[in-house]
Amino acid sequence: MTTDIGNISKITTNRGIYPLLRLTTVSSTNDYAIELLREPDTPSELIIVAEHQTNGKGQMGRKWHSSFGNNLNLSYIIKNITYAPFIFNMAIALGVLEGIRKFPFIEGIKETHINIKWPNDIVLIEDSGVRKIAGILIENSWRGETQTASIVGVGVNLDTQFSKEHVSGFNLMPGNLNDYLSENISALNLELPIINSIQKRIHMLSTERGDEIILTDFNKELFGLNSERHYTIDNKPFKGTLLGIEKDGLGVFSRKGRDNIKVQSS
Repeated sequence: MTTDIGNISKITTNRGIYPLLRLTTVSSTNDYAIELLREPDTPSELIIVAEHQTNGKGQMGRKWHSSFGNNLNLSYIIKNITYAPFIFNMAIALGVLEGIRKFPFIEGIKETHINIKWPNDIVLIEDSGVRKIAGILIENSWRGETQTASIVGVGVNLDTQFSKEHVSGFNLMPGNLNDYLSENISALNLELPIINSIQKRIHMLSTERGDEIILTDFNKELFGLNSERHYTIDNKPFKGTLLGIEKDGLGVFSRKGRDNIKVQSS
């Protein structure tokens, strides 16, 4: 992959002025960011936005499907991370959720209809079912046992046309955010609110009891909390009630007639 860091512009957020790299088409913004981390002059924080990804990445090696100009495809490089990975991931998920909630929804859809599906999908609950409207993929860079950087990948469906082939491979039915907003927005409209919200939540981690606040807020926004559902962990199905997520990222589940269990997300 050929990367170019020479065409950097700036974006002004609530936290200051940050370098921004706009691209037309890439394989994956996260892969592009990984390549840039090998360059010595890559800034300590850099936001990458692409109009189109030909091979977008999702969790567990899955593909993130997008059509040209109809998704927000964003990766955020942050070097010198000092936060615990699981709490950091929760902060990012809250930031994406809160960025999406900045926009007015159609009648019948409330903020509470949009939640975080553990560990880091953003879903919308409507009468016909649950729709995945956004996904987050965080990839960390390490030197030995020291974390040197995080790449925060965010994808939000706005007006994507999903083929039957694509939908058949999804655990959740996809949905487009614009189908639920009172006015359609573009990826450009969405990027700044999400970046602002992500940065706000990251900053919170450096404040007194910030990690406790993040953990509490994350659990409040969980889809399926305290309701019995079917889950798949490590390709093994089980039925249980999600009681919450602990600071080490483990999900606590109750099961009828059996002891509670703690499991890592897959």
